Amino acid sequence: MSKQNKGLFAFLAGVTAGAAAVFLSKKENRDKAKEVVDQTVEKAKKIKEEVEEHPEEIGKTVKDEAKKIVNKVKKEMSKSEKKEKEVESKAK
Repeated sequence: MSKQNKGLFAFLAGVTAGAAAVFLSKKENRDKAKEVVDQTVEKAKKIKEEVEEHPEEIGKTVKDEAKKIVNKVKKEMSKSEKKEKEVESKAK
């Protein structure tokens, strides 16, 4: 990593920390953030319990969703390839 990138990273980290400090300086915002974190933890616990109770069912659901995503990506890639070929043929 170059010196310039290190400086940029340090700058962005500082800006992020500063923004978080300003946001969390208000009790109302801290309470909202805590509520969101608590809800997320509860959802994660429920998902963990569900996976432990029905691992095969969850595995099948995940595989099905992954297949849908793969097919969608393949479809988008083929569209992109067709557009590239059209552009190339027009350029000639």
